[in-house]
Amino acid sequence: MDATPPGAETKKKRRTQLAHFLRTRRAALSPEDVGLATAGRRARVGLRREEVAVLAGVSASWYAWLEQGRPIKVSDGILDAISSALRLDELERVHLYRLADANPPVPLRPLGTADPEVFQRMVDTQLSGPSCVIDRYWDVVAANRQAADLLRLTRDGNGNFLTSLFTGTHGARYLNRPELARQMAARFRLQASYGPDDPRYEQIADALAAADPFFADLWDRHEVEAFGPATVEVDDPQAGHLSFVLFTMDLDDAASHRLLVYLPPGIAGPAPVWP
Repeated sequence: MDATPPGAETKKKRRTQLAHFLRTRRAALSPEDVGLATAGRRARVGLRREEVAVLAGVSASWYAWLEQGRPIKVSDGILDAISSALRLDELERVHLYRLADANPPVPLRPLGTADPEVFQRMVDTQLSGPSCVIDRYWDVVAANRQAADLLRLTRDGNGNFLTSLFTGTHGARYLNRPELARQMAARFRLQASYGPDDPRYEQIADALAAADPFFADLWDRHEVEAFGPATVEVDDPQAGHLSFVLFTMDLDDAASHRLLVYLPPGIAGPAPVWP
């Protein structure tokens, strides 16, 4: 009989992801970023564990345990102190709380908001430009003809937006693919944090990391990013270079389905004419 307590494996995965997130955020900072003086050249970039512990007001050994993924309880006050020490932004702070199995604080400001003018442009143009709907795993459940023709997105419900971006035909059309891919990897990481008990996210990420070193590198950075307008440059065989703003909208409170609309930017001239 399996003696493993219910939820133990999920908690272990969360601790592993928490440790990885803390290490990547620590490595992204320099002593100068947090007002610490240094003497001589360092063997490794980033802050040391001891320095983060001092900034957060905790013992160095305790913080080391946290980065090692040990099963220790972390209070909200300590999470706030670590957030401050690592200079986490609002979104990263919420992500830290989720990984620490704590209730995320109410954001000080809305995450991933957009200008009302963008909303107006969306309702004005969504039917004339490329549009698709993805589910919580980013499987494409619907796509209009423009999205299928321009981006070669599948319309049969068998494609995945993220997988196609990195290893399929979808990403081949983007002129600014490196930056767009970075954004999408960070957004999928955030999406995955909403379902820590769901193995599908890990399966998608593991398969992509094994198939594409670029995604593996992006995933290893453990960046998180809210959904918001993204600049998209597309190379169309017929029309040439086309510019868009990729706008997203949740279709329900649980973000189980999301509308993606490629809007022509207002400052880039007239919208493309679709046959």
